[in-house]
Amino acid sequence: MNIFILLKQIISPICPILPPICITNQVNCPFYFKIGACRHADRCSRIHHRPAFSQTILIKHVYRHPVREAELKAASEGRSADAVEVDEEEAREDFLVFFEDFYVELSKFGRLEALHVCDNLGDHMVGHVYAKFSDEEEAADALNIMHGRYYLGRRLEVEFSPVTDFREARCRDFDEDTCRRGGFCNFMHVKPVPMCLIRDMEEDAEEDRRRERRERERRRREREGGGGEGGRKRRSRSRSRSWSGS
Repeated sequence: MNIFILLKQIISPICPILPPICITNQVNCPFYFKIGACRHADRCSRIHHRPAFSQTILIKHVYRHPVREAELKAASEGRSADAVEVDEEEAREDFLVFFEDFYVELSKFGRLEALHVCDNLGDHMVGHVYAKFSDEEEAADALNIMHGRYYLGRRLEVEFSPVTDFREARCRDFDEDTCRRGGFCNFMHVKPVPMCLIRDMEEDAEEDRRRERRERERRRREREGGGGEGGRKRRSRSRSRSWSGS
């Protein structure tokens, strides 16, 4: 006799209202595996395998999407959210400031291979930020320090993400400006950032990391040798007022 039929015969008298998932094999959720987010969240009938380590971290719901913020403001004022207006130029400038803040802060932990901010409006993806580092140790350092910190008064919730290949996670139609699902698409709508800005920030971050390595080496030599030639101490980059500890 088929094992699943036998199992059903045993379980049915005990728990006749058990859903079919009780007698079938669960499989991994393809959306969570590809995107690190699923619209069903913990109610999903499939498995969300959360990695213990990854090169990629997800900072959840931290970007304040201008459309969502305008909708919330309209609702709080008793106005309809159907016809909210957003100043596109101001929203773009605010986004670039946000992106630079996170790029600079995350680059302190290691080299960023990718930093993506979602333009999606679905509850399970709105405001998500994905950061992929060159190795898992750098990602782990970033998670341990960033989780629980505050950015503009918003507490950061950070976790490892299974996403390492963003080609599978991104909406190709959005990248080609042809997505018909709009902000509620279940694939990532990555907000575009000028490559010249990314290159400039990466050059600055790499120079900062080189200075930090030289400074650590200088301190090590001083501890071992009881002194040294010294030299001008590097002036630390001041922490942005947008950030605060846990």
